Amino acid sequence: MLIDGPAGNLEAQWDETSDAKGTAILCHPHPLFGGSMHDGILQIASSVFNQCGISCLRFNFRGVGNSTGEHDKGRGEVEDLGAVMTWLAREKPDHKPWLMGYSFGANVVWQTLPGFSKEQLSGVLLIAPPVGRMNFSDNESLPTSVSAIAGDCDDFVDETAFRNWSGVDTQIIAGADHFFSGASTELGSLIRGVLEQKAD
Repeated sequence: MLIDGPAGNLEAQWDETSDAKGTAILCHPHPLFGGSMHDGILQIASSVFNQCGISCLRFNFRGVGNSTGEHDKGRGEVEDLGAVMTWLAREKPDHKPWLMGYSFGANVVWQTLPGFSKEQLSGVLLIAPPVGRMNFSDNESLPTSVSAIAGDCDDFVDETAFRNWSGVDTQIIAGADHFFSGASTELGSLIRGVLEQKAD
């Protein structure tokens, strides 16, 4: 499936579940280090979202897979996500999507938040956001609740800054690295908890 983006086509795929009560857009890790919509962490997240009745739209940022263009250090990728949001709003006007990003994808999601309102989003989930490595400056007015999950052995996350992140509900997985090696089950459980808490 192709979505019209600001730099050309964006390759995408649906992970649909029957009788879906919601949708989510999943953003992949850094393209220059092999990140794509087929990333294993995104697959774990998509599976949990599906189990909770939420269909997921995964897509490749510009220059990845069959998406047109070249990597733009996050600037153009923010525009890519905006285009996907616009497309989804037309296709599923009755659904306010979740936004979920892993690593680089978490930063792209964070950078887009000021452009959205509470009427446009159901929630935000950031997995292994590279706080301390990338720009996660404070957003004074977040449009919806934001949850974040990281491991305490993640070399790409400043744990102190993560734990003290103002306005964000943070959770730490003991012993987990940036790739959640050996911690995928616990990651899935925490993702489910975020979704179920929001649904209450």
